[in-house]
Amino acid sequence: MKGKKAVLMIVAIALVSIAAVVISISVFFQNNQTQNDNASWIEGTVAKKEDTRILVISGKDEVELKDLTEEEMLEGASKAIWFSLSIDQAKRVSEFDKVRISYSRVSDSFPGKASATSVRVIDEESQN
Repeated sequence: MKGKKAVLMIVAIALVSIAAVVISISVFFQNNQTQNDNASWIEGTVAKKEDTRILVISGKDEVELKDLTEEEMLEGASKAIWFSLSIDQAKRVSEFDKVRISYSRVSDSFPGKASATSVRVIDEESQN
């Protein structure tokens, strides 16, 4: 009888532990910003590309950005963000591409800094 109580106690502790882990994981994903549908986005031109980082400036095109320093590119720009990309995202993007990028949080600096949630290269011909 003593052995059965020990086994039941171990099973009960294991079930409570598993339930605690499952609840903790579900609470994490409910509160995680990247899981919410309130992502922001920016449409603009990739002004600079450095490995898996890109600088996106809204409201300027390749003609206005080519052959300028970063400081010159940022002059008069209303919205500019340095994005960290995954390796796959970085492979799809080139300098001066028109892009639409979604993100969840951005730093208050100028230019801002954020991690890209999704990256889409905009086809110039589909906009005309």
